[in-house]
Amino acid sequence: MFRRLLAFICGALLGASSAHAQLPAVGTKIGGTIDLEVRSVPLPQGIWTVVSVESARSNKQNATVRVYLAELERGQLWRWLYLRTNIDYNKGGWSRNKDICDRKNVHFGYSDSAHNANDAECWIINHWGQTLGKNPSQAAIDFYRWSDTLGRPNTSVGTAYFIAKKGDFLTVQYEINPVLAGFPDTPTAEWRGNPWHVDMAAKDPKKLESLREVKAAGEKYFEQLRDALH
Repeated sequence: MFRRLLAFICGALLGASSAHAQLPAVGTKIGGTIDLEVRSVPLPQGIWTVVSVESARSNKQNATVRVYLAELERGQLWRWLYLRTNIDYNKGGWSRNKDICDRKNVHFGYSDSAHNANDAECWIINHWGQTLGKNPSQAAIDFYRWSDTLGRPNTSVGTAYFIAKKGDFLTVQYEINPVLAGFPDTPTAEWRGNPWHVDMAAKDPKKLESLREVKAAGEKYFEQLRDALH
C-alpha cells in the first residue's frame, strides 16, 4: 500500500515566500519549502535532497528553472519531485499544459472550467514509464544518472499539477516507487499495456485502494500548491 508513503504528503506544508533567493545547490537538503528565486514552492513533508538544477529559456525566451528532488528509503529511490517554473514574468501568459489539464486516459483528472492559459489549475493521477524519452532536459538526464543504481522502478505512480496565474506558471510532478509500497515492478517501462494503466489497474483491488490514497493526498497537496503563485 501507499499509505505509509503518502502520509508524508499530507503533513504540514509551510507557505513562506522568499523573493529573489538563489537556487539551491545540488546536494542541498530541504524541508518545508524550496525557494526558486522569485517564489517558494511547498514540499511534501520530509527532508528532500536536491538532485539536479537547470536554468533554461522557454520557447518564449523567458527564463525558467527545473529542479529534481528525491528521498531515499533504505538506500533505494523512494519518491521524487520534478518542479518547473518561470523566473521571468511573461505578460503574454503561458501555453496550457495539455498533458495535465486535458488528459482523459489517467486514473483521475481535474481541470478548471475556464480553459484560460493565464488562469489555470489542473492536476491528475497517472503512472509514468521511467525512460528519458526524446529530447530530455539536462535536469532529467542528471536525475536519471543519479538514480540509475538506486532502484529506480520501471514505472512510477503519482500526481502532476499545472497552475498558471497571469504571467506565471508552476508544474509539479510527484512520483512514488510502487516497489517500496509492496507492488512488483512492471516488466518494462512501456506506458501502454502497463499493469498500472487505468484499464488494468481498475481490475486490481489492491491498486485501486492505493490509488484512492493517492487521490486523497493529492487533493491536499493541490490546495497548498494553489497558493504558490500570487
